[in-house]
Amino acid sequence: MSVLPHRTAWVPIDDHTPLDDAAELAAAWVREQARAHALQPFAPANGSAGPRHAVLAYLPDYDDVSRSIQAARHGAFAAVESGATPLIGWAMETKAVDLTTGEVTADTRSPALKEAIERIHFFDSNGWSRGFGADGAKRILGDLRPADRDKKVILGSLCALGSRGKALERLSELADRVWKRRSISIGADSG
Repeated sequence: MSVLPHRTAWVPIDDHTPLDDAAELAAAWVREQARAHALQPFAPANGSAGPRHAVLAYLPDYDDVSRSIQAARHGAFAAVESGATPLIGWAMETKAVDLTTGEVTADTRSPALKEAIERIHFFDSNGWSRGFGADGAKRILGDLRPADRDKKVILGSLCALGSRGKALERLSELADRVWKRRSISIGADSG
């Protein structure tokens, strides 16, 4: 898996950290990164060129994360996770610091899942639209063991690798269809 040229941190959504506290944790980390590494803090997450940035994304979707990563290249990026857009896979892929614990996010992905993510990413040239890209992704998704069928981890990992929001939505729908079909055929085989 690739190592990104910027430092990353996040505040995962949980039942213990109010959103205001989560935002303050992320903002404090971004300010510290800006001071420590001579970065411009709180730059707009629009991917514009210029000085190195320390960027904060509050409750981002995957497109917001992609834009923020572009703005933070060679800088720092922190996100406060949205319940609608899980970032656990992104955090694993980028080795993001969990600001609620101060620890680097543990990468619990199996070797088979990491390989599958790389292979699925290869088929993202057309955003997993119909044809070659979708067919390849469906084949790989269908071959995953049930324990590795975690869309939160897969989609977030692919976001970290550069996949865009609309493409990830399509992949999510493909996974639902493939895994539903798989569970139906397995149920039919056991009956």
